[in-house]
Amino acid sequence: MNKNNIWSLNRRRFLQCSAVAAAGSLLGNPAKILAASGESSFPAEYIRKLDNGSLQCGLCPNACVPGEGQNGTCRARGLRDGKYVSLVYGLPCVLAIDPVEKMPLFHYHVHSPAMSISTAGCNLACQYCQNWQFSQKTPGETSNFAFKPEEVIVRALDFQVQSIGFFYTEPIIYIEFMKDIARLARKSNLKTIMVTAGYIEPEPLHDLFELIDMFVVGYKGFTEDFYKEVIGGSLEPVKNTLKLIKNSGRHLEVVSLLIPGKNDSEEHLKTGIDWFANNLGPDVPWHFSRFVPEFMLKNLPPTPNTVLENARKMAMQAGIKFVYTGNNPGQEGNHTYCPGCGKKVVERLGFKVMRSHLTRGKCPDCNYQMPGIWLDDLPNGNI
Repeated sequence: MNKNNIWSLNRRRFLQCSAVAAAGSLLGNPAKILAASGESSFPAEYIRKLDNGSLQCGLCPNACVPGEGQNGTCRARGLRDGKYVSLVYGLPCVLAIDPVEKMPLFHYHVHSPAMSISTAGCNLACQYCQNWQFSQKTPGETSNFAFKPEEVIVRALDFQVQSIGFFYTEPIIYIEFMKDIARLARKSNLKTIMVTAGYIEPEPLHDLFELIDMFVVGYKGFTEDFYKEVIGGSLEPVKNTLKLIKNSGRHLEVVSLLIPGKNDSEEHLKTGIDWFANNLGPDVPWHFSRFVPEFMLKNLPPTPNTVLENARKMAMQAGIKFVYTGNNPGQEGNHTYCPGCGKKVVERLGFKVMRSHLTRGKCPDCNYQMPGIWLDDLPNGNI
């Protein structure tokens, strides 16, 4: 590519070009990274047969019943030759190395960045999706790599990362691929992170509790109307997912993107904060993220910092102890403060931990035990 032309690429095209380049240069010998086209025919799980003989997907609340040759709403599962199959198994379209703070994951320290992986497709249709060129496509419309689960593990070990993140698109829709990777990751002492919108049925979610170490769930809005109009789904299944993960004992962090005029009014925020406080409690970290115009909502302005700061203040006043603001580096809400004495115990800049003052997760001044997993040998951050 001409050096002068790279700056003319839009963000989506640059991300896809970067992913292809990264697979060749970062993931090892390009000859061993095989491009793949088309779709897979891996048997899909969580399928039930209806009384009329049709096959229905029981993975998420969409409950799709596609006809022969058709796909479900997610574009990643469909009916082929009378069988319900995963169309994306072993066909990731994004491979990247990311700091876990990007996901965002603030209360679970790891020694290194995570290897992120994702396929085409999504079971929702968020109007502001930042990765719509992957999430709103079929595997036949994206540039994919042929990657078996064991090859994912080999690459992660080669990179000397200690975690694998199912990130960028919705991992629920490639659950068979994710579960097989996670099983092998556990055997290799690799942690797993699932970044999800939480639009899933209870049975497959319970199966993931045995395999996934950390969940980052998008609590995208606080009313059914918002989910119906902007997300293309419903809120109640997400609330149920959040409660089930909380009760499972797995590490949970929550992220809410605040969109001007859509879900950022004080009335909407109060509704969401009240539910969070009553159902998830004071110790689950909550990230309010700044909206940047994208996809179908390019006509809206970015979220003002004052809105993020007000949301953080309201949540903390409701008793939620660890509330962060994201996509706006340099703000007070980027750091972790001790609820016991107010000391800044973890300092961050963007996605980088600059310094941690914790010892075994405890505040050095008042000995308050911070919830989460903290590394004592990360005093100078991850830079």
